Amino acid sequence: MKKYDNIRSCFKILILLWVFIFIIVISYSNYRMYSYVENEIGNNAITLGTYIANTVKLSNEDYLYLKSITFKELLDSEINKEFEKNIKKVMDISDIKYIYLISRLEEDEKKYGKEVIYLLDAVYNIETRIDYAKDREYYEDIIRYDMSDELFREVEKTKTPAYKIVKDKLEEYIYAYIPFYTVEGNYIGLIGIDMDKKEIGKVRDKYNQVITINIAVSLMAGLLSFSLYWYMRKVHNDLKKETYLSGIDDLTRVFNRRKFNQIFVELWEKAKMYGQNMSLMLIDLDYFKEFNDNYGHFAGDNMLKNIGEILEKESSKHGGYVCRYGGDEFVILFPDLDITKAEEAGNNILSAINNAKIEHQYSPIGEFQTASIGVTSMIPKDGININEFFNYADAALYLSKRYGRNKVSSWKI
Repeated sequence: MKKYDNIRSCFKILILLWVFIFIIVISYSNYRMYSYVENEIGNNAITLGTYIANTVKLSNEDYLYLKSITFKELLDSEINKEFEKNIKKVMDISDIKYIYLISRLEEDEKKYGKEVIYLLDAVYNIETRIDYAKDREYYEDIIRYDMSDELFREVEKTKTPAYKIVKDKLEEYIYAYIPFYTVEGNYIGLIGIDMDKKEIGKVRDKYNQVITINIAVSLMAGLLSFSLYWYMRKVHNDLKKETYLSGIDDLTRVFNRRKFNQIFVELWEKAKMYGQNMSLMLIDLDYFKEFNDNYGHFAGDNMLKNIGEILEKESSKHGGYVCRYGGDEFVILFPDLDITKAEEAGNNILSAINNAKIEHQYSPIGEFQTASIGVTSMIPKDGININEFFNYADAALYLSKRYGRNKVSSWKI
């Protein structure tokens, strides 16, 4: 009997241990799943915002006009009506309730003690707009002005889309900011997206109920987890596809090749029409294969992200458009920039990459990551096409590689 009691006691301990481990595993899985869902929703908001920023067309003249009118005039304007009409198509298939374009005011433009102004304003329905008015008159002009928050200032400074999840006692929602540029290429503000998270809360609550039941039925928990894994993998793959199609490189957050080619054609025709200079820069990371082979692809991806940030920061000083053209190859297009200034921009980029001191012990030319840069410039004319222009820049890049790398070479036309 004593032996039986000991076995029973051990069995009880094993059961209690199994239940404890099972609860920990399920709870942790639930936490990880919910965190993953939040991340995917945030990326989805950024993807949608990037799509909107790429499709909405405003000129510098439109920007000045929208800043000059009252809130009532804004809501009644054809520009905002067209914006709201197109945005409704996005809202109808998502949890987005509010999409807007917000811009910072100069010191002499500030009103009501506020520092930013809404240039475009679209809501899911009239009740949403009244709710945002917060007991004020529907058309009261002060509603149009607001204060910038930490996320606004961060995106405004880095020009990198970002999202934030807000949780308080009354509600839980997510909002995202995406940089917006006029058709002339001038930065004027941020596309803002407010997304309701109530439905996600319902999903989480239902999942918690299932977890409670599955503490006693481990097989059901396993099947549910397996189903959720495949579902979340499908969501992840769909979001990656949407991000790619939006024109932004998923890794480096600069333009992808498809979007860049579209921009190139538009600016080429414009430069040809107005007789403006156009400069093209090709950038190839020196001995990137050796970096990947020795440090691993994860480190290689992180390095590409860092290079993308450097190129975006330095090229923005000259109004450049940065593209990850493939692998470790980047292209920058500078509208209305001559060869002298393009060479200067190239040297600044080269210095910034060197100053970043990204370790590369397997490079034959130094202990840090370097780059070879080729630059060319011309005024587009009939008889010369974009491919020839690329060939000139490629020839300059070849010179940099041939004569030691880690340098800027130019091909003057």
